[in-house]
Amino acid sequence: MKYKINIRKYSKWLILVAFVVVLTILKPKSFLTIGNISNVLWSISVVGLLTSGTIFTLLLGGIDLSVGSLMGLSACTTVLMIQKFGFTNQGLVRGILCALLIGVVAGCFHGIVVTLCNVQAFLVTFATQSVFLGISQVLTNNKIISCLKPDLFTAIGLGRIGPFTFPIYLMIMVALISWYILNKTVFGRYVYAVGGNREAAKNSGINDKMVSILCYVFSGVTASIGGVVLASMTQQGMASTGSGYETDVITAAVIGGVSLLGGEGKIQDAIIGAVLVGLLNNGMNLVGVPSTHQGLLKGMVIVIAVAIDLAGKYESKRKLFEFKKGRKVV
Repeated sequence: MKYKINIRKYSKWLILVAFVVVLTILKPKSFLTIGNISNVLWSISVVGLLTSGTIFTLLLGGIDLSVGSLMGLSACTTVLMIQKFGFTNQGLVRGILCALLIGVVAGCFHGIVVTLCNVQAFLVTFATQSVFLGISQVLTNNKIISCLKPDLFTAIGLGRIGPFTFPIYLMIMVALISWYILNKTVFGRYVYAVGGNREAAKNSGINDKMVSILCYVFSGVTASIGGVVLASMTQQGMASTGSGYETDVITAAVIGGVSLLGGEGKIQDAIIGAVLVGLLNNGMNLVGVPSTHQGLLKGMVIVIAVAIDLAGKYESKRKLFEFKKGRKVV
């Protein structure tokens, strides 16, 4: 019996293994070490957190461009609450709760405007991107607010459990929650159904509006969690803290094979996409690639990865078409 290996199914893992092998050969003493791998995962942990929530909006065929500025607002709010309550654990708890509330409210707003007002998600989240940044600048007076206490706050972003830092475990935990929701629950099936064909989903009795709103809420909550973690990592609150993270999230998702048209993609592949971006950045630094060339190389790798994925999708569709064409109709 012959077994055929689905290359497309394992393409992300094969690219990841290829990255590891190449970088290990180039830098055998510095790359494949616990310390360096931990640094790579720590550096992409916030992107992984955001991706675990944003993937819900992408699977709908929508997008959330506000996650970076929402993350910055959450970071500033947390630090300001800690400062207000004398850099105590009480202030930390209140700050985290306020950040999560901001994420829920922002997600509800996005979902309601997109579904009930029929406004494109791109336009809504592009507008709130500036709104959240403006609120952060007003709250902080456009200044950097340092926050070195309490110790529990510092531990969120810099604390270690074994060889790895806490944000890595948090990223894995949130990613597993996303995986469980998307793969093991009725709601997850609804998300794929609405993203694949909204009209067909509505005709089958699915409340597509509620599904969409909850997806945007989840994206907002993970952005708020990312803001708290990033504030702890940098030990400061700053309006522009999350600037550019929305691009990293979309890049990770696209490399991971998530369709921007909706209905297709897996959270595990999106996380692998984030890891690939982190490995690429780390590898270029280890090898000594000049910063002026890093953007060019990263763009080339992204284009190649996306091209491979699209080629696999095209081949699958071609085989499906040939199968249907050759099938006898009774």
